[in-house]
Amino acid sequence: MKLKGTGRIIFWPGGSLWMGTAQGGSELHAHHAIQIAFGIETPICLRTEAPGGWTDYFGVIIGPDVAHEYRAAGGLVANLFLEPESRLGRRLLDRFGGAVSPLDPQSARSMLAPLVRLFAEDAGDEALMQETMQIFGDLAGLAPPSRPTDPRILRIIDWIYAHIDEPLTLGAAAGLACLSESRLRHLFVAETGVAFRPFVLWARAKRAVEIGFGGVSWTEAAMGANFADQAHLTRTCRRMFGLVPSALSPGSAAALRTAQD
Repeated sequence: MKLKGTGRIIFWPGGSLWMGTAQGGSELHAHHAIQIAFGIETPICLRTEAPGGWTDYFGVIIGPDVAHEYRAAGGLVANLFLEPESRLGRRLLDRFGGAVSPLDPQSARSMLAPLVRLFAEDAGDEALMQETMQIFGDLAGLAPPSRPTDPRILRIIDWIYAHIDEPLTLGAAAGLACLSESRLRHLFVAETGVAFRPFVLWARAKRAVEIGFGGVSWTEAAMGANFADQAHLTRTCRRMFGLVPSALSPGSAAALRTAQD
């Protein structure tokens, strides 16, 4: 059964929250974000290699660009995404590394409880965002990152998100950073772990999902994030999220409770 989800998706610069009910399994995929996944009502299952075995988790941290499959049994889940170039992202990578790290279930439940309560109350986006950031901070700890992201790369990332609906080229980014294209190409990979073009595609995919969850058609969402067409967006989401955009449906906690009654 292909993965389907109903709930809320909230985006802000550097992070996002995907929370609601999920059922089925994703395809093998990888995305350029640290993912913190919680199986609140029933465990979630992960595997990082297609022939490998599945492992159950209440909470788990998945490093950036780690290929994995995700399976849920129909209960409430929360998936928190954090950009690895951010200060908190660097702290998390310092503390947990870049692979798959299980969280202690008892500590994770205590940490997650305020977010679950806010979701059940249909709290506003700002409150859910702030609580998600609190979880990131609790997991990352207070120590500063061992090596912050190069400020030139952070400036380029801000520029990418500010112009995501336009054509974006390595040459234009190099001009912004006052670097040659070849130097930027190497620096971008060193600082983010991916090349410039895949990063732009990741940014476009996130923006398209955000637009689509705002109530427009997925065709309009694809155009708004500068995809060639909806088919291009669908292929990208399948590769990066393990599902197609149409598998995602908006829904409040109250609507989910009504559907389960």
